[in-house]
Amino acid sequence: MDFSLLFDPEYLPIIVATLVGFGLLAALLLVPVYRFLERERKVAKKWTPEALAERMQERQRTATNGTSDEADAKTTPDDAETPS
Repeated sequence: MDFSLLFDPEYLPIIVATLVGFGLLAALLLVPVYRFLERERKVAKKWTPEALAERMQERQRTATNGTSDEADAKTTPDDAETPS
């Protein structure tokens, strides 16, 4: 095969423009896909067993710390049974 056509000054601008155009088209199509996959990867990190366990522990801590002992002491079963 004769490679002299690749280096012919008449065809060189067409070859360069084709390669640049192909690169731009590939970037135009692949960058949104890459960004979508990165977002999905970040969301998936929230659903790992470690992250789920951490959220469950945080939820349990806020549930136990959210109610005070004084509020529990005010509401006793004896109060509910007395008629008014």
